[in-house]
Amino acid sequence: MATLEKRVQVLFSAAQYAALEVEARSQELSVGAFIREAVAERLDRQAASGNAEVWTRIFARADALPPGGPIDWDEEKAAFDQDILREVQIPIRRAS
Repeated sequence: MATLEKRVQVLFSAAQYAALEVEARSQELSVGAFIREAVAERLDRQAASGNAEVWTRIFARADALPPGGPIDWDEEKAAFDQDILREVQIPIRRAS
């Protein structure tokens, strides 16, 4: 297990904490370990979801290409990167 270095304080209602204790005990974990596992699972799901979105977009681009010769993957990657950059582009205000 990795060395734990950061402390977080989270407040729960009495009912929520009681439910956490029951669930943690049923899995033979401390409440802290139970919460760490829940956070890890949530982060893993989000990462997997992001990967699925990327693959969906790649396949959609491939489906949109005209049939023919081999795909120039360097060109496709550059176009894909440009699409992503356009989506996340944030306007920058310059000081006057």
